[in-house]
Amino acid sequence: MKKRLLAMLMAGAMALTMTACGGADTAKTDDAAGTKTDAAASGDAAAGTASGKNYRIALCMSHQTNAFTTAVSAGAKAKGEELGVTVDVFDGKQDQATQTSQIEQAINSGYDGILVEPVSVDGIVPAVKEANDAKIPVITVVQKMSGQEQYAKAYCGGDDSKAGELQMTKVCEELGGKGNIAVLYGPMGSDGQLIRKQGYDKVLKANPNVKMVFDETANWVTADALTLVENWLQTGTELNAIVAQNDGMAMGALKAVEDAGLQDKIKVYGIDAVDDAVAAIAAGRLSGTISQDAPGQGALGVDTMVKLLNGETVQPTSYTECIWINKDNVAQYQKK
Repeated sequence: MKKRLLAMLMAGAMALTMTACGGADTAKTDDAAGTKTDAAASGDAAAGTASGKNYRIALCMSHQTNAFTTAVSAGAKAKGEELGVTVDVFDGKQDQATQTSQIEQAINSGYDGILVEPVSVDGIVPAVKEANDAKIPVITVVQKMSGQEQYAKAYCGGDDSKAGELQMTKVCEELGGKGNIAVLYGPMGSDGQLIRKQGYDKVLKANPNVKMVFDETANWVTADALTLVENWLQTGTELNAIVAQNDGMAMGALKAVEDAGLQDKIKVYGIDAVDDAVAAIAAGRLSGTISQDAPGQGALGVDTMVKLLNGETVQPTSYTECIWINKDNVAQYQKK
Protein backbone atom coordinates (compact mmCIF):
# COMPACT_ATOMS: atom_id res chain seq x y z
CA MET A 1 0.00 0.00 0.00
CA LYS A 2 2.86 2.39 0.90
CA LYS A 3 4.64 1.61 -2.39
CA ARG A 4 1.47 2.19 -4.38
CA LEU A 5 0.80 5.52 -2.58
CA LEU A 6 4.39 6.63 -3.22
CA ALA A 7 4.06 5.71 -6.92
CA MET A 8 0.86 7.72 -7.21
CA LEU A 9 2.43 10.77 -5.54
CA MET A 10 5.48 10.62 -7.82
CA ALA A 11 3.28 10.23 -10.89
CA GLY A 12 1.21 13.20 -9.84
CA ALA A 13 4.35 15.33 -9.50
CA MET A 14 5.57 14.25 -12.94
CA ALA A 15 2.21 15.17 -14.46
CA LEU A 16 2.86 18.86 -13.72
CA THR A 17 5.80 18.86 -16.16
CA MET A 18 4.19 16.90 -19.00
CA THR A 19 2.52 18.36 -22.10
CA ALA A 20 0.21 16.82 -24.67
CA CYS A 21 0.68 16.57 -28.45
CA GLY A 22 -1.65 16.52 -31.46
CA GLY A 23 -4.24 18.81 -33.14
CA ALA A 24 -7.93 19.70 -32.94
CA ASP A 25 -10.85 17.53 -34.10
CA THR A 26 -14.61 17.44 -33.97
CA ALA A 27 -17.24 14.73 -33.72
CA LYS A 28 -21.02 14.57 -34.01
CA THR A 29 -22.59 12.53 -31.24
CA ASP A 30 -25.91 11.14 -30.12
CA ASP A 31 -26.65 11.57 -26.45
CA ALA A 32 -28.73 9.06 -24.51
CA ALA A 33 -31.93 10.80 -25.61
CA GLY A 34 -30.95 10.46 -29.26
CA THR A 35 -30.30 14.16 -29.91
CA LYS A 36 -27.30 15.34 -31.92
CA THR A 37 -24.60 17.30 -30.11
CA ASP A 38 -21.22 18.62 -31.18
CA ALA A 39 -18.45 17.03 -29.09
CA ALA A 40 -15.91 19.72 -29.90
CA ALA A 41 -18.26 22.60 -29.09
CA SER A 42 -18.19 21.80 -25.41
CA GLY A 43 -17.86 25.26 -23.95
CA ASP A 44 -14.44 26.22 -22.59
CA ALA A 45 -11.59 25.41 -24.98
CA ALA A 46 -9.46 24.73 -21.93
CA ALA A 47 -11.92 22.44 -20.15
CA GLY A 48 -9.14 20.24 -18.82
CA THR A 49 -7.47 23.12 -17.00
CA ALA A 50 -10.66 24.62 -15.57
CA SER A 51 -9.86 23.01 -12.25
CA GLY A 52 -6.20 24.03 -12.39
CA LYS A 53 -5.07 20.47 -13.23
CA ASN A 54 -3.34 19.01 -16.23
CA TYR A 55 -5.22 15.73 -16.18
CA ARG A 56 -3.41 12.57 -17.26
CA ILE A 57 -5.61 10.19 -19.22
CA ALA A 58 -4.60 6.67 -20.25
CA LEU A 59 -6.05 5.41 -23.54
CA CYS A 60 -5.83 1.60 -23.56
CA MET A 61 -6.46 0.48 -27.13
CA SER A 62 -7.02 -3.15 -28.14
CA HIS A 63 -4.34 -2.79 -30.82
CA GLN A 64 -2.66 -0.27 -33.10
CA THR A 65 -2.28 -2.33 -36.27
CA ASN A 66 -4.69 -0.66 -38.70
CA ALA A 67 -5.66 2.78 -39.91
CA PHE A 68 -8.86 2.87 -37.86
CA THR A 69 -7.34 2.26 -34.42
CA THR A 70 -4.41 4.61 -35.06
CA ALA A 71 -6.89 7.28 -36.17
CA VAL A 72 -8.85 6.84 -32.91
CA SER A 73 -5.64 7.34 -30.94
CA ALA A 74 -4.63 10.36 -33.01
CA GLY A 75 -8.04 11.94 -32.47
CA ALA A 76 -7.75 11.39 -28.72
CA LYS A 77 -4.30 12.97 -28.51
CA ALA A 78 -5.41 15.90 -30.64
CA LYS A 79 -8.36 16.56 -28.35
CA GLY A 80 -6.04 16.25 -25.36
CA GLU A 81 -3.83 19.03 -26.72
CA GLU A 82 -6.85 21.19 -27.41
CA LEU A 83 -8.13 20.78 -23.86
CA GLY A 84 -4.74 21.05 -22.17
CA VAL A 85 -4.55 17.47 -20.88
CA THR A 86 -2.07 14.63 -21.40
CA VAL A 87 -3.26 11.53 -23.26
CA ASP A 88 -0.96 8.49 -23.27
CA VAL A 89 -1.78 5.60 -25.62
CA PHE A 90 -1.23 1.96 -24.60
CA ASP A 91 -1.21 -0.74 -27.31
CA GLY A 92 -2.93 -3.92 -26.07
CA LYS A 93 -1.62 -5.94 -29.05
CA GLN A 94 -4.91 -7.87 -29.20
CA ASP A 95 -3.90 -9.69 -26.02
CA GLN A 96 -6.12 -9.58 -22.95
CA ALA A 97 -3.27 -10.21 -20.49
CA THR A 98 -1.33 -7.30 -21.99
CA GLN A 99 -4.30 -4.95 -21.76
CA THR A 100 -5.04 -6.01 -18.19
CA SER A 101 -1.44 -5.26 -17.23
CA GLN A 102 -1.62 -1.86 -18.92
CA ILE A 103 -4.79 -0.89 -17.04
CA GLU A 104 -3.15 -1.95 -13.78
CA GLN A 105 -0.09 0.11 -14.74
CA ALA A 106 -2.32 3.14 -15.34
CA ILE A 107 -3.92 2.64 -11.92
CA ASN A 108 -0.60 2.35 -10.12
CA SER A 109 0.84 5.34 -12.02
CA GLY A 110 -1.93 7.59 -10.76
CA TYR A 111 -3.70 8.46 -14.01
CA ASP A 112 -6.77 10.61 -13.45
CA GLY A 113 -8.94 8.66 -15.91
CA ILE A 114 -8.76 5.58 -18.13
CA LEU A 115 -10.27 5.19 -21.59
CA VAL A 116 -10.47 1.57 -22.77
CA GLU A 117 -11.22 -0.11 -26.07
CA PRO A 118 -11.65 -3.68 -24.77
CA VAL A 119 -9.70 -6.57 -26.27
CA SER A 120 -12.43 -8.78 -24.78
CA VAL A 121 -15.81 -7.67 -23.47
CA ASP A 122 -15.52 -10.12 -20.55
CA GLY A 123 -11.77 -10.24 -20.00
CA ILE A 124 -11.50 -6.56 -19.21
CA VAL A 125 -13.90 -6.67 -16.25
CA PRO A 126 -11.46 -7.59 -13.42
CA ALA A 127 -9.05 -4.80 -14.34
CA VAL A 128 -11.84 -2.24 -14.62
CA LYS A 129 -13.08 -3.34 -11.18
CA GLU A 130 -9.60 -2.54 -9.85
CA ALA A 131 -9.86 0.94 -11.34
CA ASN A 132 -13.29 1.34 -9.73
CA ASP A 133 -11.82 0.35 -6.36
CA ALA A 134 -9.05 2.92 -6.85
CA LYS A 135 -11.68 5.61 -7.61
CA ILE A 136 -10.32 6.12 -11.13
CA PRO A 137 -13.14 6.62 -13.67
CA VAL A 138 -13.25 4.36 -16.72
CA ILE A 139 -14.93 5.17 -20.03
CA THR A 140 -15.09 2.64 -22.86
CA VAL A 141 -14.43 3.81 -26.40
CA VAL A 142 -15.09 2.15 -29.79
CA GLN A 143 -16.37 -1.03 -28.08
CA LYS A 144 -18.38 -1.62 -24.92
CA MET A 145 -17.63 -4.10 -22.13
CA SER A 146 -19.66 -6.64 -20.17
CA GLY A 147 -21.34 -4.89 -17.26
CA GLN A 148 -20.98 -1.58 -19.08
CA GLU A 149 -23.48 0.32 -16.94
CA GLN A 150 -22.12 -1.13 -13.70
CA TYR A 151 -18.38 -0.66 -14.23
CA ALA A 152 -17.91 2.13 -16.80
CA LYS A 153 -18.97 5.74 -16.44
CA ALA A 154 -19.86 6.06 -20.14
CA TYR A 155 -19.40 4.72 -23.66
CA CYS A 156 -18.13 6.92 -26.51
CA GLY A 157 -17.93 5.57 -30.05
CA GLY A 158 -19.85 4.35 -33.04
CA ASP A 159 -23.26 2.70 -32.98
CA ASP A 160 -22.16 -0.75 -34.16
CA SER A 161 -25.67 -2.17 -34.40
CA LYS A 162 -26.71 0.69 -36.65
CA ALA A 163 -23.52 0.36 -38.70
CA GLY A 164 -24.01 -3.38 -39.21
CA GLU A 165 -27.65 -2.93 -40.10
CA LEU A 166 -26.92 -0.10 -42.55
CA GLN A 167 -24.09 -1.99 -44.22
CA MET A 168 -26.09 -5.20 -44.71
CA THR A 169 -29.13 -3.24 -45.88
CA LYS A 170 -27.07 -1.66 -48.65
CA VAL A 171 -25.63 -5.06 -49.58
CA CYS A 172 -29.08 -6.62 -49.90
CA GLU A 173 -30.37 -3.66 -51.89
CA GLU A 174 -27.48 -3.81 -54.35
CA LEU A 175 -27.96 -7.55 -54.78
CA GLY A 176 -31.63 -7.02 -55.54
CA GLY A 177 -32.60 -9.06 -52.49
CA LYS A 178 -31.08 -12.29 -53.80
CA GLY A 179 -27.60 -13.85 -53.82
CA ASN A 180 -24.81 -15.55 -51.89
CA ILE A 181 -22.64 -13.60 -49.45
CA ALA A 182 -19.64 -14.30 -47.24
CA VAL A 183 -18.95 -12.45 -43.98
CA LEU A 184 -15.59 -11.58 -42.43
CA TYR A 185 -15.92 -11.01 -38.67
CA GLY A 186 -13.68 -9.22 -36.23
CA PRO A 187 -12.31 -11.17 -33.24
CA MET A 188 -15.05 -13.52 -32.06
CA GLY A 189 -16.59 -12.31 -28.82
CA SER A 190 -15.41 -8.73 -29.23
CA ASP A 191 -18.09 -6.10 -28.85
CA GLY A 192 -17.72 -4.87 -32.42
CA GLN A 193 -18.08 -8.38 -33.82
CA LEU A 194 -21.11 -9.23 -31.71
CA ILE A 195 -23.05 -5.99 -32.14
CA ARG A 196 -22.40 -5.57 -35.87
CA LYS A 197 -23.53 -9.16 -36.35
CA GLN A 198 -26.79 -8.34 -34.59
CA GLY A 199 -27.39 -5.71 -37.26
CA TYR A 200 -26.56 -8.26 -39.97
CA ASP A 201 -28.91 -10.85 -38.54
CA LYS A 202 -31.80 -8.40 -38.40
CA VAL A 203 -31.44 -7.49 -42.08
CA LEU A 204 -30.82 -11.06 -43.29
CA LYS A 205 -33.93 -12.25 -41.49
CA ALA A 206 -35.91 -9.79 -43.61
CA ASN A 207 -34.09 -10.90 -46.78
CA PRO A 208 -34.36 -14.72 -46.81
CA ASN A 209 -33.11 -15.00 -50.39
CA VAL A 210 -29.73 -13.57 -49.44
CA LYS A 211 -27.77 -16.60 -48.24
CA MET A 212 -24.64 -16.46 -46.06
CA VAL A 213 -22.51 -19.31 -47.45
CA PHE A 214 -19.28 -18.50 -45.55
CA ASP A 215 -18.62 -16.65 -42.30
CA GLU A 216 -15.41 -16.64 -40.30
CA THR A 217 -13.21 -14.31 -38.29
CA ALA A 218 -10.21 -12.58 -39.81
CA ASN A 219 -9.51 -10.71 -36.53
CA TRP A 220 -9.63 -7.25 -38.16
CA VAL A 221 -6.45 -8.22 -40.08
CA THR A 222 -5.95 -7.65 -43.83
CA ALA A 223 -3.60 -10.60 -44.34
CA ASP A 224 -5.94 -13.01 -42.53
CA ALA A 225 -8.85 -11.87 -44.69
CA LEU A 226 -6.81 -12.32 -47.86
CA THR A 227 -6.01 -15.93 -46.96
CA LEU A 228 -9.58 -16.75 -45.94
CA VAL A 229 -11.11 -15.35 -49.11
CA GLU A 230 -8.53 -17.09 -51.30
CA ASN A 231 -9.60 -20.36 -49.67
CA TRP A 232 -13.30 -19.60 -50.16
CA LEU A 233 -12.81 -18.77 -53.82
CA GLN A 234 -10.89 -22.00 -54.41
CA THR A 235 -13.97 -24.01 -53.42
CA GLY A 236 -15.79 -22.82 -56.52
CA THR A 237 -18.83 -21.75 -54.47
CA GLU A 238 -20.75 -18.94 -56.14
CA LEU A 239 -20.32 -15.64 -54.32
CA ASN A 240 -21.98 -12.34 -55.11
CA ALA A 241 -20.69 -10.22 -52.22
CA ILE A 242 -18.21 -10.24 -49.34
CA VAL A 243 -19.18 -8.24 -46.27
CA ALA A 244 -16.31 -7.32 -43.94
CA GLN A 245 -16.78 -5.89 -40.46
CA ASN A 246 -13.91 -3.45 -41.03
CA ASP A 247 -12.07 -1.92 -43.97
CA GLY A 248 -8.80 -3.68 -43.24
CA MET A 249 -10.43 -7.04 -43.85
CA ALA A 250 -12.37 -5.62 -46.82
CA MET A 251 -9.11 -4.62 -48.49
CA GLY A 252 -7.70 -8.12 -47.99
CA ALA A 253 -10.88 -9.60 -49.48
CA LEU A 254 -10.71 -7.18 -52.39
CA LYS A 255 -7.16 -8.22 -53.22
CA ALA A 256 -8.15 -11.90 -53.24
CA VAL A 257 -11.12 -11.15 -55.52
CA GLU A 258 -9.02 -9.07 -57.90
CA ASP A 259 -6.20 -11.61 -57.96
CA ALA A 260 -8.79 -14.21 -59.03
CA GLY A 261 -10.15 -11.90 -61.72
CA LEU A 262 -13.61 -11.88 -60.13
CA GLN A 263 -13.97 -8.18 -59.42
CA ASP A 264 -16.85 -7.88 -61.90
CA LYS A 265 -18.78 -10.70 -60.19
CA ILE A 266 -18.15 -10.19 -56.47
CA LYS A 267 -18.84 -6.92 -54.62
CA VAL A 268 -16.84 -6.12 -51.47
CA TYR A 269 -18.01 -3.93 -48.58
CA GLY A 270 -16.34 -2.62 -45.43
CA ILE A 271 -16.80 -0.41 -42.36
CA ASP A 272 -14.64 2.47 -41.02
CA ALA A 273 -13.96 4.67 -44.08
CA VAL A 274 -10.16 4.52 -43.74
CA ASP A 275 -8.17 6.28 -46.44
CA ASP A 276 -7.35 3.15 -48.46
CA ALA A 277 -10.99 2.09 -48.55
CA VAL A 278 -12.24 5.52 -49.58
CA ALA A 279 -9.63 5.61 -52.35
CA ALA A 280 -10.71 2.15 -53.50
CA ILE A 281 -14.33 3.30 -53.70
CA ALA A 282 -13.30 6.36 -55.72
CA ALA A 283 -11.40 4.05 -58.09
CA GLY A 284 -14.48 1.87 -58.57
CA ARG A 285 -12.95 -1.13 -56.80
CA LEU A 286 -14.66 -1.27 -53.37
CA SER A 287 -18.46 -1.09 -53.38
CA GLY A 288 -19.01 0.76 -50.11
CA THR A 289 -18.03 1.48 -46.52
CA ILE A 290 -19.42 3.23 -43.45
CA SER A 291 -17.85 6.16 -41.66
CA GLN A 292 -18.19 6.29 -37.89
CA ASP A 293 -15.58 9.06 -37.60
CA ALA A 294 -12.57 7.24 -36.13
CA PRO A 295 -10.69 10.37 -34.96
CA GLY A 296 -13.97 11.72 -33.60
CA GLN A 297 -14.45 8.62 -31.44
CA GLY A 298 -11.10 9.20 -29.73
CA ALA A 299 -11.80 12.92 -29.35
CA LEU A 300 -15.24 12.25 -27.94
CA GLY A 301 -13.79 9.90 -25.32
CA VAL A 302 -11.27 12.48 -24.11
CA ASP A 303 -13.82 15.30 -24.14
CA THR A 304 -16.26 13.22 -22.09
CA MET A 305 -13.56 12.14 -19.60
CA VAL A 306 -12.47 15.74 -19.02
CA LYS A 307 -16.06 16.79 -18.37
CA LEU A 308 -16.42 13.91 -15.91
CA LEU A 309 -13.20 14.82 -14.10
CA ASN A 310 -14.40 18.42 -13.88
CA GLY A 311 -17.50 17.20 -12.04
CA GLU A 312 -19.91 17.68 -14.94
CA THR A 313 -22.76 15.27 -15.71
CA VAL A 314 -22.08 13.17 -18.82
CA GLN A 315 -24.36 11.04 -20.97
CA PRO A 316 -23.96 7.27 -20.44
CA THR A 317 -23.82 6.75 -24.22
CA SER A 318 -22.53 9.10 -26.92
CA TYR A 319 -22.38 8.05 -30.56
CA THR A 320 -20.50 9.48 -33.50
CA GLU A 321 -22.37 9.81 -36.78
CA CYS A 322 -22.92 6.76 -39.02
CA ILE A 323 -22.65 7.54 -42.77
CA TRP A 324 -22.84 5.26 -45.83
CA ILE A 325 -20.15 6.00 -48.43
CA ASN A 326 -20.22 4.70 -52.00
CA LYS A 327 -19.41 5.97 -55.50
CA ASP A 328 -22.22 8.53 -55.28
CA ASN A 329 -20.79 10.54 -52.38
CA VAL A 330 -17.20 9.37 -52.05
CA ALA A 331 -15.78 12.68 -53.33
CA GLN A 332 -16.94 14.32 -50.10
CA TYR A 333 -14.79 11.99 -48.00
CA GLN A 334 -11.57 11.88 -50.02
CA LYS A 335 -8.61 13.63 -48.47
CA LYS A 336 -7.62 16.71 -50.43
